[in-house]
Amino acid sequence: MKSFRLFLIASLIFITNNFLFSQEEDVVEDSTETLEVYLIDNYLQGENEKILVLSWMTNLPTKSKVKIEEIGTFNVSDTLTDFHQTKIDLSNVRFTKNEYMFKIISELEDGSSVESEEYSFLVPFEEKDTSSTKSTTTSQQVKTSSSYYIYNFALGITLWLLPSPALAFENNKTKFAILKDLPLVSIGSFSAYKTFPYVYFYAGYVHIPEGFVKNSFRLGTKYLYELPEIKHFVSLGLGGFTNFKGSNGINGEIGFSFLKVLKTFEMTASYSYNYLPSSKNKFHLFSIGLFTSSFSINLNY
Repeated sequence: MKSFRLFLIASLIFITNNFLFSQEEDVVEDSTETLEVYLIDNYLQGENEKILVLSWMTNLPTKSKVKIEEIGTFNVSDTLTDFHQTKIDLSNVRFTKNEYMFKIISELEDGSSVESEEYSFLVPFEEKDTSSTKSTTTSQQVKTSSSYYIYNFALGITLWLLPSPALAFENNKTKFAILKDLPLVSIGSFSAYKTFPYVYFYAGYVHIPEGFVKNSFRLGTKYLYELPEIKHFVSLGLGGFTNFKGSNGINGEIGFSFLKVLKTFEMTASYSYNYLPSSKNKFHLFSIGLFTSSFSINLNY
């Protein structure tokens, strides 16, 4: 009977140890995340310079290199990052075919290396025609007129400066107003997963034709909380305003974006509470406008 008890206890210890060990293995296995590479750009820029433009994202921070068949290996990033981009000068390379394969070599934080699947880029190399002195190019490049870029730039500046319509509620009365906040300095990130800056500083102007303060100059800052699932943001702002005639006030603001316009602007709706301590006057502003940080000074890290 005693030997049976010892056998039973030993069996329980063995089963318990195996169970705990298997649980630890499951935890380690579940905590290991597979590296994924999302290629964005891979094309040869320029017919004469032959600059290879590459960019991609990874779901984990890595260092990176690019290995091109028959050409060599090129370093891209010496620091851990999730957004990788490079321009490789291949002007001294003599191309012998239209398509070249390459792999992305990623070095994880623990020092291990992972090779991606094979990708390719096309080369517009020239073939000499023996029957004539002319050469034929195997691919064509569409050139965009400079007036197209000038038009887009002018349109962007116009929308950036366009005032926003607003409604002002003051002394139980609804009044029409216009306002404009211009982002001057934006602080953001180089991460490919960030679309908007973290915070930006702005200068603005408010005109309320029938308001207690008809014209006021505004300075302030806004924090943007990005919603990556819907690719928009919620904003919180704090600032001050003055008419340079003794009427000085502070304001707090909350808003959100809900529509992309021309791939650059975000249409926003916002509410701000404005208070003048000297006169104890206050008013509320509801506005709809356009936001972009493309024309501001962008400080990314």
